[in-house]
Amino acid sequence: MVKSVSPTTHHDDVAAPADAAGTDADERPAPNDGPGDGDGSSGGGGDVAGADVDVDDEGFVSGLSWSRVAVLGAALLFFGFAVATFLGRDRQPGPDSVDVGFYQDMISHHDQALRMASLELTNGSDPVVRGFAQEVITFQSYELGVMERTLAEWGYGRADRSDTAMAWMGMPVPVEQMSGMQSEEEIDRLADSEGREADALFLELMAEHHAGGLHMSQTAGREARFDHVRELADRMTRNQSIEINEYAMTAEREGLPVEIQRVPVPAG
Repeated sequence: MVKSVSPTTHHDDVAAPADAAGTDADERPAPNDGPGDGDGSSGGGGDVAGADVDVDDEGFVSGLSWSRVAVLGAALLFFGFAVATFLGRDRQPGPDSVDVGFYQDMISHHDQALRMASLELTNGSDPVVRGFAQEVITFQSYELGVMERTLAEWGYGRADRSDTAMAWMGMPVPVEQMSGMQSEEEIDRLADSEGREADALFLELMAEHHAGGLHMSQTAGREARFDHVRELADRMTRNQSIEINEYAMTAEREGLPVEIQRVPVPAG
């Protein structure tokens, strides 16, 4: 069984602005020569009729006054800030977006999966089923880290999520009723079970949990705005589909009293 778990790089490369080249004092243009010689040729520094030119004490023609330079600099600073704000806003999805909603919901979803996997490691007896639980902890802990880091870069934390899940899919429900989430009563059953009973119940509950998660990951894989969000969603869909089918085959092979429906696995 091979799963793709390589981290997804999602930071756009942003080239740092080049430093403005300064002009040394010895590179300044030499003062204009005086009027041309008496041979009638025009000199390089002759006055231009009708031009109002300021000349400083050293003979240099002054361009903008310091007040105008200050105004221009302030205007450019404001413009640069406005552009940066606009670009930053463009890169940060809103709280009602598919990207943010999917990550916030899937974090809650993964939290429960980790709870169930930990209970199987504590109470289960079958080494294959316990191996499945360890895989859940490994893969979903990694995915949790990716989602939490990305949300933080967008300015969102765990505390920012609402009590409503799946609104980004047009199917708002309380978080505890999210697709695939098990009730606290079922979690307590798993905590109280041991041996083969724990193995069978873990496979049953986790298969249902994965199947509910597929509904969300498939939607995000189609509708999320950012490539890296769609890629992670697609990887979740593929990996969890594979795991559901592995659970079904293991339950049949070991004669465990559960029925798990197989699902199609998307192409990798």
